[in-house]
Amino acid sequence: MQCWTGKVAVVTDCDDEVGVNVIEQLAKAGMIAIGFAKTDDIVNKTTEKLQNLPNKSNEGKIVLCKCDITNIKELRTVFENIINTYDGVDVLVNNAYCNTDCLVSTGDLDDFKKVVDINIGALIACTRLAAGSMIERNTRGHIININDLCAYQIPEDSKKTVFIASKAAITSVNEILRHEFRYLKANVKVTNIACGSIESEEEHSPNEPKLKIRDVAKLVKLILNTPEHLQVHEVLLDSTLK
Repeated sequence: MQCWTGKVAVVTDCDDEVGVNVIEQLAKAGMIAIGFAKTDDIVNKTTEKLQNLPNKSNEGKIVLCKCDITNIKELRTVFENIINTYDGVDVLVNNAYCNTDCLVSTGDLDDFKKVVDINIGALIACTRLAAGSMIERNTRGHIININDLCAYQIPEDSKKTVFIASKAAITSVNEILRHEFRYLKANVKVTNIACGSIESEEEHSPNEPKLKIRDVAKLVKLILNTPEHLQVHEVLLDSTLK
């Protein structure tokens, strides 16, 4: 991770436990880890979580800021402030998501819009703003999308089909970005991490094995630590039966 020391990483949804762990891991590696949260209340709660975490490192820096990623005007302002303060963005971890129960055929249209706005619209907007900074500075960059295994293995009885559709769209966006960066000759990698059920998520089955939050965060760090000439396109990550 030496190449990322002092570099800037933006992580969306720092209220999510995965986001908090990713921020901590990247700061420990010497990065300036900037976490987004929708409200000041979430920023304050996340600050308390991070203050109570053991074995914190002073090598990097953690910055938490209020940002509604579905508000393009606010999102643009926050990215401009980051770029003006730290000269640019080097890593983006798209971690924010909305998994409201909503069926494509009968779901509430407001719920439909909320899922699409966060899972697709905001992800693309964050990617555009972060990638723009990487390309303009002609510097090494990496975009990591935290996805879901349902994009590859559709559950038979899921009530979240709009969520599944949005995650499948992210899988396509990830591949499209890989080709765009190659066409633009940009030194920017993009990686899709599709996760199974994570231990902090709602229980679907009391006996269902869960991924550990720390393992997802460590995988993000591991992917960033790959040599510059190697790119991890996608990872399907799930837990094993005990």
